Amino acid sequence: MPLISCTLTGVDQQADLLRIASLSASFPRAEFAILFSPERSGHQNRFPSLPSILNMLDAGPIRWAIHLCGRAVPEFIAAAIFGNAKGLNQDAFRLVVHPNVSRVQLNFAFRRAKFSLSDLDSAIRFLPVPVITQEHRANAGVSLSIKAPNHQVLFDASGGRGIETSQWTPPLDGKVCGFAGGLGPASLSRALPAIQQVCIGQTFWIDMESRIRDENDWLDLDACERVLEITQSA
Repeated sequence: MPLISCTLTGVDQQADLLRIASLSASFPRAEFAILFSPERSGHQNRFPSLPSILNMLDAGPIRWAIHLCGRAVPEFIAAAIFGNAKGLNQDAFRLVVHPNVSRVQLNFAFRRAKFSLSDLDSAIRFLPVPVITQEHRANAGVSLSIKAPNHQVLFDASGGRGIETSQWTPPLDGKVCGFAGGLGPASLSRALPAIQQVCIGQTFWIDMESRIRDENDWLDLDACERVLEITQSA
């Protein structure tokens, strides 16, 4: 199957890093994503503090992704374009250039953004790793406007709400694309064949967040393991 990665998003500061390392060793497709938001990190369970994130990134051979949210996106773009200019916050930039980060995702709504498509394209080109933007209504026109060769696109049919869908959008020509929206241990066996069908042999990845958390919004590694087992046998 052309599934290249299964992204498990929202690793928190209570997560067992030894177990995550073990899952990474057992399931080569596993990618663990950390959410960073200057507004929410350290204040909400799925947004670990900056020191906790740096500790995670040094926790052994784990395939890590950083997902920037909120103010972190324009701060990264500004830092990538203007370097160490006085007054620029470098926290987001420090994370995405960490040597143990293999992919970066930028979560934003372009219609409310204070950066241009040209700036976004330049910032994506600056990084040596794949950089993902989301395809949704608030980002209309963004995906096809970015020409950086390391640009990838995530389709989230539920708009980040974790709502299951039965209709998946075909991938964009010339872009590696991923799919999210209501994916988790209970839905993945149904969803994977449908995603494969629209991809028609093209490589893709899947991403999930809401349905791999417990009742207190901490990452549920048992649920993560069940998901990875499904991807291995699909």
